[in-house]
Amino acid sequence: MRRSLKLALIASLTSLSVASRIALAAFPNVKLVAFITIIGGVLLDGKMGFLIGFLSMFISDSVFFGLGYWTAATAPCMGFVGLLAGSILKDAKSMSRMDLFLAGFILTLIYDVITSIALAIPFYGTIERALIVAILGLFLPTPYPMGPIHEISTGLALSMLTHPIVSYLERLGIR
Repeated sequence: MRRSLKLALIASLTSLSVASRIALAAFPNVKLVAFITIIGGVLLDGKMGFLIGFLSMFISDSVFFGLGYWTAATAPCMGFVGLLAGSILKDAKSMSRMDLFLAGFILTLIYDVITSIALAIPFYGTIERALIVAILGLFLPTPYPMGPIHEISTGLALSMLTHPIVSYLERLGIR
């Protein structure tokens, strides 16, 4: 892929991710950031997936949500999701929709668990306490279970949109 095209795709995916995070701010844990980060890793590679995920969280925190200690946990962790996606989903076009759903679900679960623990440690002192609080916070319905909503919405988006996006970009000669 030409360098200018790659840069344009990185910038487009990152700005779409930032805009979607801001636009969906009123809906807790219904976010497209993980989906877009995973797609970035699939379309480009793990390094570029990391860049898209990291920049998406960092920029949206910088311009809308406010930078804080949470950014130090969420930005690298979302980048890690993109890195993993680029490594394990290289042949996403040939994967079944169920496999894509499971991949999206698991990658988002990894993000949610790691960031929840990291964000709870300053308040609860130990990793053990933070782990208990983080898991309870993710999966107890208060008012609804935050974790499963995030994981399921990412898995559904990945299972429904990966094949059409990859096919379209291949027809354009971009992938």
